Amino acid sequence: MRRLIHWLVLANPEPSVARAQLRELQNHLPLLYSLLIANAALLTWTYSSLAPIWMTWVTFTCVAVVCLSRIPFWLRLRTAEISNQDVLRHLRRTIWLSGVLAVLFIGWAMLLDDYGTALEHSYSAIFIATTVICSMFCLMHLPQAATTIVVLVAPIYVGYYALAEVELVFLGISLNVALVALVMMKVLFRAFDTFTTMIRSQNEIIARHLEVEKLNVENERLANTDALTELTNRRYFFSELHSWIDQEGAQFTLALLDLDKFKPINDRYGHPAGDHLLASIGGRLKELCGENIVISRLGGDEFGVLIRLDSISTDQIMRRVYDIITTPVGVYGNLLSVGCSIGIAGFPTTARTADELLHQADTDLYVNKRSKVQQPGRRAAI
Repeated sequence: MRRLIHWLVLANPEPSVARAQLRELQNHLPLLYSLLIANAALLTWTYSSLAPIWMTWVTFTCVAVVCLSRIPFWLRLRTAEISNQDVLRHLRRTIWLSGVLAVLFIGWAMLLDDYGTALEHSYSAIFIATTVICSMFCLMHLPQAATTIVVLVAPIYVGYYALAEVELVFLGISLNVALVALVMMKVLFRAFDTFTTMIRSQNEIIARHLEVEKLNVENERLANTDALTELTNRRYFFSELHSWIDQEGAQFTLALLDLDKFKPINDRYGHPAGDHLLASIGGRLKELCGENIVISRLGGDEFGVLIRLDSISTDQIMRRVYDIITTPVGVYGNLLSVGCSIGIAGFPTTARTADELLHQADTDLYVNKRSKVQQPGRRAAI
């Protein structure tokens, strides 16, 4: 019994399934409320000249107001942002309201059954049957609500015609409707199981797709990252270079950097020490990188820089790069330092293609290295 109660009140719902249930109800419940209004209008019209006005038109007006107020509510939910907590609240309210309306509708029909002839009584029986069946179909994605309706209406429906002094055919109709409702419940439960399985499968597919996307992003990052320094690598640098050149009105500076006296460190202290030094320098340079500054390790002790800033800012960045590279680094108890030779080319002032930029910067780097110029600067042509 406790499990049944927990199921009826949605004690432990799956958030994704509950949201999918609400999405389906947003489409079906406006139709259900429209149908209830139409059925209530026909029942009212059938008994309008036989029963008191408070039992016909007054009651119908109340029913129509309630149903009409719910239709725009469900239509607005289609475009609203709803939290998981609100989703659960709407579903529980629908279960509760389904039971209340079911009892009120069958009670109204039975009160009207005291008036009229067997012809009108037949319509009352049909009214209850069609209302229950249609409600079950519209609430098929919320089986708790459909079950509540059947559990409340079927015993009252059959019991009323079993005890009332009416033709046995009405009892037969009520029993037939009750049996049909039970069979429909079985079908609806199977349909709901299929629905929940589909939602879970969709969630699994989405989760796998997101995982694949994450892996693709990570693979792309790894493909563009130098493992030692964690700076971007040669592949990324040349891709960005061509991308910047292709941008309309592009103006930027390309710099090539080569570490001086790095080979002697490798020879004297070993490659692990050299790798540690490169990793430390790369970590510091990475802090300078941003939307307008790209610093990549091109290989060995060579680095590339792309700067999309004004000339003064570019000079400042290059001085910071020089200071970072030449700042001593503690490696295995030794304070190691290297120098830095820099070659610079500007786009489109001194070169207009990637090859020309690289050639110009490489030439500038070679001249600076040969002349032992270890301070960053800009060519006069830039």
